[in-house]
Amino acid sequence: VGLPGRGKTFLCNKLCCYLNWLGHATRHFNVGAYRRCQRSNDEVQDAGFFDHANEAGVEARNRALHAALDDLVAYLRSDSGQVAVFDATNTTESRRALLRSKFHGVWQYLFIETICSDPLVLEHNYRNKMKYRRAVTDFLARIAKYEEVYQPIVDRNLHYIKLIDMVTGRGHMDVNRISGYLPGKTTFFLMQVCKAGIQSTRRIWLTRHGESQYNQKALIGGNSSLSERGERYSRCLPEALIARLPQDEPVSVAVWTSTLKRTIETARFLPFPKLRWKALDEINAGSCDGMTYEGIAERYPHEYDARKKDKLRYRYPAGESYMDVIQRVEPVVIELERERECVVVAVLRAVYGYFMNVPPEDIPRLDMPLHTLIELTPMPDGTMSEARFPVDINNAPEVMRGAVGAGSSGGGAVDHAPGLSPQSSLNSTASCQHDAGRLLGAGAGAGAAGVALSAQVAGPGAAAVLAVV
Repeated sequence: VGLPGRGKTFLCNKLCCYLNWLGHATRHFNVGAYRRCQRSNDEVQDAGFFDHANEAGVEARNRALHAALDDLVAYLRSDSGQVAVFDATNTTESRRALLRSKFHGVWQYLFIETICSDPLVLEHNYRNKMKYRRAVTDFLARIAKYEEVYQPIVDRNLHYIKLIDMVTGRGHMDVNRISGYLPGKTTFFLMQVCKAGIQSTRRIWLTRHGESQYNQKALIGGNSSLSERGERYSRCLPEALIARLPQDEPVSVAVWTSTLKRTIETARFLPFPKLRWKALDEINAGSCDGMTYEGIAERYPHEYDARKKDKLRYRYPAGESYMDVIQRVEPVVIELERERECVVVAVLRAVYGYFMNVPPEDIPRLDMPLHTLIELTPMPDGTMSEARFPVDINNAPEVMRGAVGAGSSGGGAVDHAPGLSPQSSLNSTASCQHDAGRLLGAGAGAGAAGVALSAQVAGPGAAAVLAVV
């Protein structure tokens, strides 16, 4: 529920990613997409089309509404549908009454209303939606048509979550008649997504650890150190990352790793503050730890076959399944959504699968190549754009070994434990200018806490996160 340009589609896409990732089959039904598909070649859908006095426009919009509703109902009645997200303005009491009559007593429902009165945020949203000044002018005229009939939710008999100026990162929520597991998870998630401000942009970098000694032998699990090739990647990674950072304004960068040696060693030359998460450790292979897949097939043929049939839900003896890993990683994902910093994260397939809205069944089969930096950039509609940058490890700077010892970590490292907020461990860090030559020189980078990111990309207060797993 809400006027155009208030972040409804952003929230719908984020919710779909989150609930699908947790294993709750969720589909997004955008009424505007139905309307555009139904438009005839000679039909003009300018601001006048959305005038409540325009009978032809009202009829066309109702036709799109009912087409989306029919598909939504069919989806929920199917064996695969669990959650449906209905994305539309729904600005009048009569429209909401219609929706309630469809759902009440059949499925659990809740309305999510987004209200924003901050002119700077609204202008930012409008320009993200419309590339040209003429389009923005027409869009503002369309909003005015909606404002003429807009009726905010006031009926306390409805189940709803009202987000009031939450897109600014300084607003509040009105939660009414919300109970149950999924509504509760939805409420909590929206609180985190809105904390950093929907209008802010930052980057997330993901990378696997460098090649490990276990990788060389095709062994799974373990806690081995890096191979020679992995060592070269750890020395090349700082330059590869810094090359992706804008040069004109300072911004904070944080590095998140697991507690395993191969990820700590991969990240140790990065001149940014580091945080170690036990939750980012790779899947626990249990009694199969330290074995090859061929060895598992020979020694535990039933386990090998069971894993092959269902990689998502298969649980290693005395170990974990991928669904277990997703549950374990959820707090990390929540903190990533809250972060304004750019973050470099040691990549688990589960983390990548969340941000890229990968179906859970496909997560165990994702291709996560070694020695590659994956850059994720949030888009205005709540989705992510992705770029991959293979790193040439044949030009590893030898000086790095002397600059930071094997047991050291440029910028300092903090182990994450229950009750310790990652943000609290990073707040004390100072920003620095990220001249690549200075940061990569011998001895440089120790204690460095931040780098620069342009306001055009990130906005005030935004930053970056790199995860190494």
